[in-house]
Amino acid sequence: MKGFLLAGTRSGIGKTTVAMGLMASFENVSPFKVGPDYIDPSFHEFVTGNRSYNLDLFLMGEEGVKESFYSHHKGISIVEGVMGLYDGLGNSLENYSSAHLSKVLSLPVILVVDAIGKSTSVAAEVLGYKMLDPEVNIAGVIINRVSSEKLYNMLKEAIESYTGIKCLGYLKKDESLNIGSRHLGLLQADEVGDLREKIEHLKNELEKTINLDEIYKIANFQEKPRKNIFEKYKNKYKGIKIGVAKDRAFSFYYRDNLEFLEKMGIEVINFSPIRDKKIPDVDLLYFGGGYPETYGKELSENREFIQSLIEFHKNGGFIFGECGGFMYLTEGIETLDGKFYPMTKLIDATVKMGKSLQITRFGYVDVEYENVRGKAHEFHYSRIDKDGEMEKMYTLKKLDGREWKCGYKNKNLLGGYPHLHFYGSIDILEKILEGVKNGIHKKTS
Repeated sequence: MKGFLLAGTRSGIGKTTVAMGLMASFENVSPFKVGPDYIDPSFHEFVTGNRSYNLDLFLMGEEGVKESFYSHHKGISIVEGVMGLYDGLGNSLENYSSAHLSKVLSLPVILVVDAIGKSTSVAAEVLGYKMLDPEVNIAGVIINRVSSEKLYNMLKEAIESYTGIKCLGYLKKDESLNIGSRHLGLLQADEVGDLREKIEHLKNELEKTINLDEIYKIANFQEKPRKNIFEKYKNKYKGIKIGVAKDRAFSFYYRDNLEFLEKMGIEVINFSPIRDKKIPDVDLLYFGGGYPETYGKELSENREFIQSLIEFHKNGGFIFGECGGFMYLTEGIETLDGKFYPMTKLIDATVKMGKSLQITRFGYVDVEYENVRGKAHEFHYSRIDKDGEMEKMYTLKKLDGREWKCGYKNKNLLGGYPHLHFYGSIDILEKILEGVKNGIHKKTS
């Protein structure tokens, strides 16, 4: 089987740019992203035409990661790492990092290093990454931001002489090759032309200076044994229909979450809170993350849709919201320019956008909900501004001991900031689905 993990020595090394170029250069690529990020996978899909999946050991566990990776493997799997190769939770070598994942899946690692300000010392840097954990198979190096072929040859000689790791090529220092933040997550119609041109330019330049044949040779892995822990859920909830909010305002969903619902026999129906005039005929509505603050005007003015949602809730319908979806379910959102957009008012709270990440709540959390446990991740710029007396059902805990409550409950509605991955939160998902199933039974009996 063919595949590799592309890692960086640190964040901001140009890993995403190199990953995009490689994904564009190989045929039939199965793309993956280490960690909980939603933006890069959508970008992978734009480049490859294939679905991209998150691989997150904290959120999914080893068996969940294996299930996703092996079941979605195509001609060659390219896994984009996160942060630096060994960066994760704490300083253990089993800390949910890219290196940790490469060991779980037996993937060779291609390490991206930076040429800026480097000479022979680049060899010491690469050697350190090689020696920190001998179980990590660093099979090759790509050097980014190289000013000349002469410099590349000097750096290549140093790396190969002192580390024994083969250099696979370089990407020259050229701002026109950079896939920056202006593009990430902005795959709207008015951006697509520019984006396609940049990817094609990157692909053409990369193929001049990177040895794709050599990468293909070293990109070998063997499937590890796995337990089929998900088979018992097949068609378990057949007959349930779930509506998933999918439009420009709500686009952050783990692919495996939606596919897992379908494997359970659930019919998944997409809808748009921006465009649609009423909710679909379903048993549960799922509002995922996204940018509701960016589309606050459109969401707020679609009162016909909101009224149908309120009626659904009043009649005992089930609603689940996370992060952006939770924000939509509140009284309203105040944007950075001070404008307040009324929302559905199903949760007794208002939210206010901030200029910076809410760092005290950022990151991985353990979740407890009605005596069952799961795994989640928080990443949001907004905060609760005015909070009512509504019951909160989640107890969230971080590894450093911090703890807080979230997960607002209103009849059959549950909404909060945490993003759950269902592979690591099956018990929580089943609690919700059992409630839905019981609700259906009551209606029909």
